[in-house]
Amino acid sequence: MQQERIHNDMHYLAGELIHRGALTEQERLAAVYIRNRFRESVSDVEVDEFRAIENPFYLFASYYCEFLVVAVIAVWWPRAALCYGACVLLTYLAEFLGFPLFSRLLPHFQSQNVVARFLADEPHYLFIVAAHYDSGRASPLSRPAVTQWLRPLHLGVVACMVIILATCAVDALHVFGADQPPVHLAVRWGAVGFLLSAAAALFFTALTGEEIRGANCNASGVAALLRLADRFAAQPPLRADVWLTATGGHESWMAGLRHLLTTHALDKKRTFILNVEGVGAGKLHYITGEGMLHVTPSAAPLVEAAEGVAARHDASPARLRAIPSAAHMAFARGYQTMSVMGLDETGVPPHWNWLTDVLTEVDDAAIANAADFCEALLRRLEDSQP
Repeated sequence: MQQERIHNDMHYLAGELIHRGALTEQERLAAVYIRNRFRESVSDVEVDEFRAIENPFYLFASYYCEFLVVAVIAVWWPRAALCYGACVLLTYLAEFLGFPLFSRLLPHFQSQNVVARFLADEPHYLFIVAAHYDSGRASPLSRPAVTQWLRPLHLGVVACMVIILATCAVDALHVFGADQPPVHLAVRWGAVGFLLSAAAALFFTALTGEEIRGANCNASGVAALLRLADRFAAQPPLRADVWLTATGGHESWMAGLRHLLTTHALDKKRTFILNVEGVGAGKLHYITGEGMLHVTPSAAPLVEAAEGVAARHDASPARLRAIPSAAHMAFARGYQTMSVMGLDETGVPPHWNWLTDVLTEVDDAAIANAADFCEALLRRLEDSQP
């Protein structure tokens, strides 16, 4: 019966809906479906609306282009270029970590989270299980052969920003005399060229991306979330509140989970966040650390709970570095967080943001196993906490 419900959920989300693109009407229809499914077993269900930018690639590409301005200013006034470039770099890093600054000035469009709550009589902890329900876009940067290079490329982008600032400092401090060849200028303009190439790639990606079904990423995570709702309705936790959250706007730089965390005053010491993505294909993993810049370790209590039940569900530990997950927002804000994912041999969820992410590539039994794994680790976590 439960396997049949997973099949029906997947059929609607990744079959009847041709896509669930962020901030679109199809995303809203998916939210309505998830709300109605939650209400079959949960009395406390909320649709939380918010607004997000349409495409973060334009935003990040603009930051890369700004370093051309830094290099031009450095020709006449290197100290001003150094100060301005440092501000651009810090602002970019803040935006990358999910703290909106200049993105607040861009046009915003509506999305929504769907939250189902199980409230304990005397809660000691809060467990948030999150799964984004919008689908991604296939683009040159999401080709399976390219995804494994995304992290090195991004590290190269940040390195070029730092190199440009370093060359500005060299000029500002007059490190080289007038009779020495300005080798650092060639390095500076080479770094500018790399950043402009990266910006062009992001602009091209934003313009040419194609909406996809998103069966594994992340209708499968939502189907697991709905199974968890049925399981917790039958046996609610006694010592913890549980929020099952289907987040929208993930493709708008994880806007859904970011909105959830910034609009609620949560106790970080007593809140545990479990992110569920792409669990319909690949081998099931619990992620012990993730990050495209700095690898942040997952919360030790969550990892220990996962280790205790992993054997029964054939789950293995892994580190996620190739792509950012929604947990990126929680890590940046200091929450105790861990992701559960199905990964292929390259360390990426199979069919991630690609045209092959269709129903026929997803295994309902794998989704059921992932949901049961999440339930088991949360119940073990509840029992292990003082």
